[in-house]
Amino acid sequence: MPDDQLSRFAGLIRRYHGTLDLVSGKALEDLDTLVAEAREYATVIAEVAGDEPTIVDLGSGVGLPGVVVAVTLPGSKVHLVERRRRRSAFLSTVVGQLGLSNARVWGRDVKDVNGVCAEVVTAQAVSSFSMVADLTRHLHRDPCYLVSRKGPDWKAELGPLQEALASLSGSDAPASVADAERHTAVTVAAERALGRGGSLVALRIHGGPGCRSSG
Repeated sequence: MPDDQLSRFAGLIRRYHGTLDLVSGKALEDLDTLVAEAREYATVIAEVAGDEPTIVDLGSGVGLPGVVVAVTLPGSKVHLVERRRRRSAFLSTVVGQLGLSNARVWGRDVKDVNGVCAEVVTAQAVSSFSMVADLTRHLHRDPCYLVSRKGPDWKAELGPLQEALASLSGSDAPASVADAERHTAVTVAAERALGRGGSLVALRIHGGPGCRSSG
C-alpha cells in the first residue's frame, strides 16, 4: 500500500508540474531518488521518536519529505506547512487524492500555525538548524527532534543552535544553571548517510514554552 501511494504521489508531481511549476527539471529527473531519500526521513523519525509522532514539515514544497513521511508512518500526524499558494494547493490535492487522513496542510507562515505540539520538525529547504528552531519554537513538544538533510560541515551549526535556544528562552528563562544547561542542550540523536551525498541529521532539543506543559 505505501509503495502504491508513493507511486501515485510521484505521478501527481509529474502531472501537475507543468501547470504549477512545482520543481526544477533536475528534481523531476531525480524524483524517484528524492522520494527514496524522503523515506529515510521516516526511518530516522521512527528511530528517534517512534511510529506515531506529531510532525511539522516546515516549507513542505511539493511534499518532500512530509507527504512521504505521512504515507510511510500512517500512525503519525503530519502538518504540512507551506505558505506559497500554488504549492499549498497542490499539497491539498495530494492529501485528498491519496486519502491521507493523518496529514493537514497549513497554507500560511509557520509562525501563524497554532494548536500544534510536535515531537519532530522536518525541514528540507531551510538553511540552518538555528533558523528552524527560531521559526518553530512555539510548536516544540519536550523533547523535540529537528531533522534535516545536511552537508559535511553540519556540526558547525551546533554552537549557533545552542545560542539560538538560549536567546529564545526569553521570559521562560530557567531558574538555575542546571536548568539553563538543560534548556540549551543539543544532542545528536541520529546521523544517516544519503546516497547523493550529505547526511540526514536528527538533533534532540528541549521543548518550547508553548508545549512544555503538555508533555
